[in-house]
Amino acid sequence: MKRLFFIGFILLGTIGLLYPQELADIEELLESNDIRPSEEGYEEMVSGLLQLQVSPLDINTADFDSLKMLFFLSDNQIDNILAFRRKYGVFLALEELLLVGGIGKKDLTNIRPFVRIGDVSVRDRVRAVKKTMSHEIVAQSKLAWPFQEGYKVYSPRNFKTEAQYRKKLDSRFRGIPLGTFVKYKMKIGKHLQGGITLENDPGEAYFTRYQKTGFDFFSFHLYATAGGRIRTLALGDYRIQWGQGLLVWSGFTSGKSALALGNEKSARGIAPYTSTDENNYLRGMAVALKPWQDVTAELFFSYKRTDGTILEMDSLTDDDVLTAALYRSGYHRNKNECEKKNVLKELTTGASVRWNTPLLRFGVNALYYDFNPEIEIGDKVYRRYHDTGNRRFLVSADYKTGWGNIYLFGETAYAARRGWATVNGLRFSGSSKVALCALYRRYDKKYVSHYAGGFGEYSNTSNEEGVYLGADLTLFPNLKINAYYDWFHFFSPRYNAFMPGYGQETSVVVSYTCSAFGHLFRYKREKKPEDRKGAVLGSVLRRKEEFRYQFTSRINRQWELRSRFDLSLYEKGGRKESGYMIYQDVVYTAASPKFKGYFRVAYFDTDSYYSRIYTYENTVLYGYSFPAYFDRGIRTYVNLNWKPFSTVTLYLKSGMTYYPDREYLGSSVTKVEDNKLFDVIVQLRVKL
Repeated sequence: MKRLFFIGFILLGTIGLLYPQELADIEELLESNDIRPSEEGYEEMVSGLLQLQVSPLDINTADFDSLKMLFFLSDNQIDNILAFRRKYGVFLALEELLLVGGIGKKDLTNIRPFVRIGDVSVRDRVRAVKKTMSHEIVAQSKLAWPFQEGYKVYSPRNFKTEAQYRKKLDSRFRGIPLGTFVKYKMKIGKHLQGGITLENDPGEAYFTRYQKTGFDFFSFHLYATAGGRIRTLALGDYRIQWGQGLLVWSGFTSGKSALALGNEKSARGIAPYTSTDENNYLRGMAVALKPWQDVTAELFFSYKRTDGTILEMDSLTDDDVLTAALYRSGYHRNKNECEKKNVLKELTTGASVRWNTPLLRFGVNALYYDFNPEIEIGDKVYRRYHDTGNRRFLVSADYKTGWGNIYLFGETAYAARRGWATVNGLRFSGSSKVALCALYRRYDKKYVSHYAGGFGEYSNTSNEEGVYLGADLTLFPNLKINAYYDWFHFFSPRYNAFMPGYGQETSVVVSYTCSAFGHLFRYKREKKPEDRKGAVLGSVLRRKEEFRYQFTSRINRQWELRSRFDLSLYEKGGRKESGYMIYQDVVYTAASPKFKGYFRVAYFDTDSYYSRIYTYENTVLYGYSFPAYFDRGIRTYVNLNWKPFSTVTLYLKSGMTYYPDREYLGSSVTKVEDNKLFDVIVQLRVKL
């Protein structure tokens, strides 16, 4: 049987060279820009770029926030495009973007499918009138084998006592080892859209008392826009982005990456939620109003159930208060996990008022939320100031302004009876070859917002102070250098640390591109405080260095080769480790757009998980795969799609990971009695 698996996989690899993935450049952009979004953030980027393919931005009228949707352009590049437009007038052809400082051939190639010059043609207008309604259906299944421990069937004879048998049954997965996902989206013109999302992870059952809608996760949305006083109305599931993310921010968030000048956030306010992430969304109603010419206001109300664990108490009296711990994995495969589903009540509401002028954008925001029962912070020292979610009220003010070549942005927030948080940035575009930025943030250890997504070393926007300096250098047309230095300090212990401390992070990326070849070198060094195992007190600085070289060769229009080498060095308290990874990608783009595909083979060898190496994997549409390679092994996969009709696309990803030095993989319910893992994802997309 195993031989059949290997033979089948090799055949898929051979076939896969004939079929690359739709929107293939997304993966290359993520790799070259070192962007590591969450699963929700990645899906948002793909959805946005798909929409821009249908309705490209007019490069002559798009503002800063609109151009930020092209997430692979730095803030400085966007500034230069806008400054060029103000000085010389409108662009007459997309090739004129090469005259803008900091924009090279690779940048133009990246953004060309998503931008346009001037009005759409008469032909496109007629087509748009005929096709005012569009539908998209995506259905997906995924399977991994050998099957995990949680799928095994047991008999009472295998256990000494009935209690042991019952305990094992409680941990057994209730569903089949096949994950399923169905998404439907509908659009009527440019002003109305809606959809539903249904998803089951492998091992989750269908149509039980925990999955009353059939699937474990059910999401829906209805989103309308207009041009009057009521600008936006969202019903069902949605997300909110305000200011610089100190109060509330869901979806893709800019952070530290190879785009050293890409840390200013462009809030989009209310947006529909279409992801499969089971935590980071709001459910209810949201509305955006425009009461006056330069003033907009947004209000929302949300109520939903959230996963958690009710903490047991020895006895309950009238004075006892129940507490809970958040459960964020989204898995509901066995009895123990299902009992954590929807046990917390989450009520959230907020309002934002914004004043927009050509010289200044200023906003005031307010947020209130309450978890019932409240969240238990526990007795760990690093959790001392964590959020209980009990009747939290926060306010903030944010701004954006600029003059000449200087741009300022920031937000300051206050949590009632807790603390302050502020982030402020400055960007300077001195010439077409040099751009600089500086950003200062200070988040009190008592400041916390459950929905925050501000810039920082950690994602919770709390207990941190830091100074970030970035530089974007374009010394020659095809040579770019992006570098940043970030110094940060923690007011109280963070995760894995007994004592407060400080850390530093440095990154330098040098890229050179020409017509057929591309070279990229990246160096990253970080150090931060962590506990020393076995020590009663005191933390040490954990150091990690990463080296990367990537070579891209486009042989012709059909064939492209991508090679990469990564080296990781780890040191903590005298313990030193290292690891490396090398892979080869083969990309084939057929002359006919119906067939596309990727093939990769990678070898990795690290001393342990501490010296792990992350790398992006191409996968199906809307999919997200950013695994960590560690120990010694081989990873290979093929990713393909076939478009038999203009409205139908079929996707397939098949992969295998082999660990020659291990007898089993995983632990507990995810344990696999083998040293090989196979995975397959099949997806169907119908676009009408």
